[in-house]
Amino acid sequence: MSQYLLYVELRKQAQSTGYLDLSSIKFLYPTTLLPLSLAMRKSLGSSAYLPPRDPDVQSYLNLMQQGAGFDALNKQTYLPVVGIPRLERDSQSILNRIYELGGDIGGKDAFRYLVGELTDNIYQHSMFENALVMAQQYRKMSELHLCIIDDGITIGGSLRRTGMILDDYQAIVDALQGVSSKKNTERGMGLGTSLKLMTEGYKGRMLVVSGKGAIHFGKGAPVGYNLSEMFKYEGTLISMVIPFIEMEVDVYAYAEL
Repeated sequence: MSQYLLYVELRKQAQSTGYLDLSSIKFLYPTTLLPLSLAMRKSLGSSAYLPPRDPDVQSYLNLMQQGAGFDALNKQTYLPVVGIPRLERDSQSILNRIYELGGDIGGKDAFRYLVGELTDNIYQHSMFENALVMAQQYRKMSELHLCIIDDGITIGGSLRRTGMILDDYQAIVDALQGVSSKKNTERGMGLGTSLKLMTEGYKGRMLVVSGKGAIHFGKGAPVGYNLSEMFKYEGTLISMVIPFIEMEVDVYAYAEL
């Protein structure tokens, strides 16, 4: 959650001053960099920002930002900030790169379910105009960080379109418990299965931020947040920290069938 809060602080500062000040930034994880990238493209403007003073950080930031297309999908340790196509049938090259980057951690079925469910939810529920994905290996920590965001109608907005009356936080809770805005459940087993896979199968961490709701799942009990206007996210952000485990994870052991 701290990485998302850093994004909020940078966004607040940029809205106040008219430019984004990254001069003191020492490092940017995907959970901060991805929403910043989308904000810069949509409203802040890529020219109105102060780059990091640290040349290594500036080089990394430039590398991630310059890779906002399919020509950057051949990198070995990262998937740079890549725009998700509007048509789902055009997204396979991005999915394939993430599969390669993760090396099918925990087995082909489990890892590809996690990745596929993230993108499927965007296409099926969000009604997005813009969506981005980024993944980064951190070999010293033996982790893969995967983050995906969209500027769609939020999880709560999607459920409220079906007539449900609930706030953004409760909408996330319900979605993680299997509630869907789609009557057809054949395309996937839902965010609840993704959560169980991540926290119980992989022993990883997961953050979901959507509208004015957020939940972080880590080593202890999940922590939920009802966010104020200043901290809300106009869309949905899902971030996963996936340990490089050697055991194979059985996706069906965690499926909501």
